[in-house]
Amino acid sequence: MHQQKNVLVAVAWPYVNGDLHIGHLAGYLLPADICARYHRLIGNNVLMVSGSDCHGTPITVEADKRGKSPQAIADEYHTKDVELFENILKLSYDCYTRTDTQHHAQVTQDFFIKLLEAGYISILTTEQYYSEDEQRFLPDRYIEGVCPFCGYSEARSDQCDNCGKLIEQGELINPTSKISQTQTILRETEHYFVDWANLQPPIARFVERNGGKWKRWVRHETEGWLKEGLKSRPITRDIDWGVAIPIDRIPPEQLIDNAANKRFYVWFDAVIGYLSASLLWAKENHSDWRPFWYDQQAAEQKRELVHYYFMGKDNLVFHTMFWPGKLIVYDEQLHLPDVESINMFLNFDGAQFSKSRGVVVDSKAIVEQYGNDPVRFYLTYVMPENNDSSFSWDDFTEKVNSILIGNVGNFIHRVLSIAQGTDLSQLATIALSAEVDSMIRETFTACRQSLDASLYRPYLNSLLELSSAGNKKFDHAKVWALKKNNPAEFNRQLYELLTIIIALGYLSQPLLIESSPRIFQLLGVSEPPQWPEPTQETEAITALLNEIPAINKPKPLFEKIESHE
Repeated sequence: MHQQKNVLVAVAWPYVNGDLHIGHLAGYLLPADICARYHRLIGNNVLMVSGSDCHGTPITVEADKRGKSPQAIADEYHTKDVELFENILKLSYDCYTRTDTQHHAQVTQDFFIKLLEAGYISILTTEQYYSEDEQRFLPDRYIEGVCPFCGYSEARSDQCDNCGKLIEQGELINPTSKISQTQTILRETEHYFVDWANLQPPIARFVERNGGKWKRWVRHETEGWLKEGLKSRPITRDIDWGVAIPIDRIPPEQLIDNAANKRFYVWFDAVIGYLSASLLWAKENHSDWRPFWYDQQAAEQKRELVHYYFMGKDNLVFHTMFWPGKLIVYDEQLHLPDVESINMFLNFDGAQFSKSRGVVVDSKAIVEQYGNDPVRFYLTYVMPENNDSSFSWDDFTEKVNSILIGNVGNFIHRVLSIAQGTDLSQLATIALSAEVDSMIRETFTACRQSLDASLYRPYLNSLLELSSAGNKKFDHAKVWALKKNNPAEFNRQLYELLTIIIALGYLSQPLLIESSPRIFQLLGVSEPPQWPEPTQETEAITALLNEIPAINKPKPLFEKIESHE
């Protein structure tokens, strides 16, 4: 029996400034859900946490645009996202909260005080974009200009959405206010900075120790940052929407000017939500959060501790370096990230998805029209794990029809259709061939290895290869002819084909959340709550096969997509 684990699945916090598109689903929501479901299926304790990122300028920009308060916008889209995650996408969160709670603010402020007391916070006077027309400092997302690195004409003042590079104040070319469409100037203001240069040595040791568990490009990009050398980065801004600075906990000599009117940057407080959400989950469920964050407490339960983090590539630097750095200072005993599961971007016919620019395929709409499983299948099939990938309606239709239906659905349907009327009790004495036994065990092993490493396209490919092998076996044996001419051989082939179907039922559980239960329903058996132990797969499958009462006329698992309207 394998050693069980406590698994934290930490999912990036979506901004609540608009409806979520399938770029979010492919980038971090779906991978995280597959991960959490898989680990529950193999008997691990899982805590999947996240929440709505209610602070920052994406919300204030939307509020200004619609003439509402930031709080009203956050409330509106948080409610919609909770409905989407729970009732439409059926994501398996254990705790989904929000960053505009007093609980989260307290934990964020605790992190700041720890960094301040440890000497990693400095006060610097900087220049920030100021609109003379609006008579105020403007946050990054209120500024738009030309990226100095790639020439992208709609870059923000802090980061380019096109090339992903961070942009220092003053580097943006032709900075313009998105509100008034007028030129901005730089004006001095005082802020708190984290001295990342002094924190680089322990961060570099963390990357060296854990980077081997990451995708090669993620480690390469992280090491590139470290090679260039980390620089101080501001953690406060001139804005009135966000987590407040804990003025009453700061010594007078360390208090910045006008602190009451400044707030923490959203990049500083959002990642702290992984811990604050864990604490909230424990409080609400009368549970202990420590076995999910401390190796010692996990060991007392005779469990290992593993942390998976899920995000898009634009959040790489904040998760592979800045978050571990903050954890090290806050409490050196806290478990640091293991697998940084970072995806590149899913584009739409070559254009980047963007809520603000209206380039979207709405997650709710596509799932309501086609169902969860076709969407989950296709987004996993094209998941941008190592390169940007692209969604197109034609490709979605073609891949669902030819692969999900033509391969998986067709195999299951044709086997169950020909099995109707067969006396299944005759199968009880049949032994599984070494070839099929090996094929099933190897597929489970390959799927486990991919899922443990948070590699979902290889996992899906292994599942599809097993289904393809089943189809080839059906055709090569000419099962339809055996049923008439050679009942004994028909029974032997049917026995092996049914074992493949049951294996597909197991293996598809983390991904095909609506269809995998139906596979077992078609067989007339209860859906297993867990996967078989490693090396015990075919034994568990054949035991389940012997429980099948009879095969009734099957209904197709999936409906063919005629065309996208």
